[in-house]
Amino acid sequence: MAKHTSLYLEEELLRDAGEILGTSRPTGTVKAALEDVVRRARLKSLTSWEIGLTPADLEELRRPDLDLAK
Repeated sequence: MAKHTSLYLEEELLRDAGEILGTSRPTGTVKAALEDVVRRARLKSLTSWEIGLTPADLEELRRPDLDLAK
């Protein structure tokens, strides 16, 4: 669902963000920036998960010869 709204945006900041995000229109730039903020927050929340793996366990999982089908 989309919502129409009016925003006051600094032109230089909007232009710089558009260049970084690869967008050419204000709506696309704001949408891409919001998506990026949400993605980053979700990724950050993953760091708080307790999965019970030790550094040795993680090293074992990184082995290229590990057979995950077992």
